[in-house]
Amino acid sequence: MFRVRNLLIALLVLSGCASKLVLEEDGALAVIPHRPGASGQIVVEVRVNGHGPFNFVIDTGASISALFESVRAEAAIEPIQGGRVRVLGMTGFGVFPVAQIRQITLGSEAWDNARVALLPDEGSTTAQVHGILGVDFLSRYAVWYSPTERVLRFYPKELVANRAYAGWGSIELSHMRIGNGNVSVYAFDMFVKNERIPTIFDLGATVNLMNHHAARRLEIPLRSLRTAPEVHGITGPTPILAELQVWRLEIGHLYWRNQTFFIGEFPIFDVLDVGADPVAIAGTSFFEGRDFIIDFTRKRLLVRMR
Repeated sequence: MFRVRNLLIALLVLSGCASKLVLEEDGALAVIPHRPGASGQIVVEVRVNGHGPFNFVIDTGASISALFESVRAEAAIEPIQGGRVRVLGMTGFGVFPVAQIRQITLGSEAWDNARVALLPDEGSTTAQVHGILGVDFLSRYAVWYSPTERVLRFYPKELVANRAYAGWGSIELSHMRIGNGNVSVYAFDMFVKNERIPTIFDLGATVNLMNHHAARRLEIPLRSLRTAPEVHGITGPTPILAELQVWRLEIGHLYWRNQTFFIGEFPIFDVLDVGADPVAIAGTSFFEGRDFIIDFTRKRLLVRMR
């Protein structure tokens, strides 16, 4: 959960072949407009206990959804007495109170009795962002993200899980455990110069990041930065030290070109407990211009082929 400063399409089942995309109604439970946040996040409008709308960020790197203090006060939400949760971010971690929300609504979809973390306003986000929708909410659906149409489509999970899609590539998702706890994040295997790099699928990140171990193993010269940009998270900023340009990489049978990864001493890599192993994070910039569908049931990421 961090940032760096700085028509309808449908699914049609065709007998005896893979599903194709057609221009008609497709059975989505909700079609929600999204817009880019100040730092490139995927932002949607949400109501909390009927109050709002508030701007929430879509974050596949967050296992628990969260809202910030300003929303808590406006919606008159009280924390659960004695309830605390450890929240991990790119720049560190913190222990924060939790609350039980009567209802969170996103378009026509409602999430009743939602348990969320309560985060402070200062040092965590801009005034334009009021909360985070994490995997605890997103995994209730199959989620189609379209950057060109600027909508998110939420489907019943079984609708997507039981189909194959012509013209879409499939990327296997796995769980990467955070330290010794029971919290995990979704990840996939990325290959650069035949080197396997486990990569966290984190839409809460707006850029791609990589630890020093991965950068050294790839033996690609690092480029220094003229300015001193920072990654900002729930516990403050961490400076970016250098950047690495990857001209070609492979995930499954799909290829990406000209991807930039920022290198820095990000505490999240320490809590992953990977030691000297390479690890990376793929943020929203990684999927720029590409539609994708998150199929949580079959643990796969469907990406539109170019």
